[in-house]
Amino acid sequence: MTKVTAYCRVSTDKDDQLNSLENQEKYFTDYINSNPEWEYVPLYADEGMSGTSTKKRKHFNKMIEDARLGKFDMILTKEVSRFARNTVDTLQYTRELKDVGVGVLFMSDNINSLDSDGELRLTIMSGIAQDESRRTSQRVKWGQQRSMEKGVVFGHTILGYKLKNGALEVEPVGAKTVKIIFSKYLDESKGLPTIAKELEQEGLLTSYGKKRWDSSSVQRILMNEKYVGDLKQKKFITPNYLTHQTKRNKNEEDFVIIENHHEAIIERDVFDRVQEEMVRRGVKSTEGTKHTQRYPFSGRLQCGLCDSSVISRTRKMNNGKGMYKRWQCSKYFKYGSKHNHDKGCENTMVRNEILEHVFQLALKDSAYNKDKIIKDCIKMVSEALNADQVKSDYDEAAKELDRLTNRLNNLVGLRLDGEITKEELKTMREPLDAQIAVAQGKRQQLENNAALAEQQDTLIEQIKDRITKIVNVEAFSEEVVKEKLEKIVIYGKDRFDVYLRGNPVNFTSAA
Repeated sequence: MTKVTAYCRVSTDKDDQLNSLENQEKYFTDYINSNPEWEYVPLYADEGMSGTSTKKRKHFNKMIEDARLGKFDMILTKEVSRFARNTVDTLQYTRELKDVGVGVLFMSDNINSLDSDGELRLTIMSGIAQDESRRTSQRVKWGQQRSMEKGVVFGHTILGYKLKNGALEVEPVGAKTVKIIFSKYLDESKGLPTIAKELEQEGLLTSYGKKRWDSSSVQRILMNEKYVGDLKQKKFITPNYLTHQTKRNKNEEDFVIIENHHEAIIERDVFDRVQEEMVRRGVKSTEGTKHTQRYPFSGRLQCGLCDSSVISRTRKMNNGKGMYKRWQCSKYFKYGSKHNHDKGCENTMVRNEILEHVFQLALKDSAYNKDKIIKDCIKMVSEALNADQVKSDYDEAAKELDRLTNRLNNLVGLRLDGEITKEELKTMREPLDAQIAVAQGKRQQLENNAALAEQQDTLIEQIKDRITKIVNVEAFSEEVVKEKLEKIVIYGKDRFDVYLRGNPVNFTSAA
């Protein structure tokens, strides 16, 4: 008799999915027991696991181990996408199982891995399943992006807030601890290890209800913009839908930032002063580099009277309805006027909007041949979106894929006719499988490009408008500051020297 088992998987642990798993288990059990030539072997099932990787599927891996031990001859599974959505994994495991005499029957797809054309059909179906996984990942990301833009909070509860239905609500006990931490760091000038030690001694709890604190957890609280009411999301991203591994977003994707999103625990002025103090103390950020620059002008301003750095200060407007930013010499901030302290400085504060205006003047003054820049940029975009060329490239890619597929079919035909051995087929098809996978990816990319090319005229107009604004500096851009500005030397409210990268001549302005 043939010893037969089955493999089931659901991708989440929600109740409806777990009910589906129970139904799958009952179906396979009844199906195997109804065949008099089969002997039932207890099946394998994974709950709440993604199909794009087999590494974390405990019962799947146990099934592979048992197959090597000869505990069964056949595995039943619903479809290719339930077994694995990764083409490489699907082929690897079915080949490995086949080598030890175990077949996989994909019931919905009517594919038996032991059939002569089983691997060819499996390659096609698993490729389709993998592409569907990619599309699903894109749809999920798109939905999350729209929700984030609407202010829905993703993630977990942080100290001082409760996360309820995608919204943050102040939690009084934790909020009090957060205020204590900011006060210890700024008002009492205590270091991160000292603060952590004192929090433990005072019996204050972390966001997880633990008594143990460390420097890193204190630092994360001091750097978290949520405490001033701002929301910054997509700090971590999942760039590969196959591995599902997350990584810190180092500007690979745009952050979603909403200011004044929820009730603040810490005043913005206090928060800004803490960030400045962390820069002054040379605190390493949680990303392993120097403390990140919160504002585009940070680290690019110099006092023209004493050569000290210039730091940001946030103040309430006179009407009390808003905040504005200004910049001040760090020596003046620390020691005051030189009349009061010999280490002080006489430089005055400068409003942020004045610096923005001065930078735009310098950028406009340095720009040359703007029409040519715009024309060259539009030409490059037009060439990249050329619909005829994209279609031609797509047709070539499709022909290449057809050619490789025909070669594979011919190899299978030769094997069926007995003109080549099983080992020869395996040797010849492995590099061919890799070429087919590359060709499929290239064709998919060109298909996406073709969709963009259909919107060519609209896209070119939008891009032209954007390039024109950048070149003519019609609107202040933080990105342009970070890219073009080397430094601004401030001599007072009405004199500035602006140094642009790649520009040997500095620009002096009397604002």
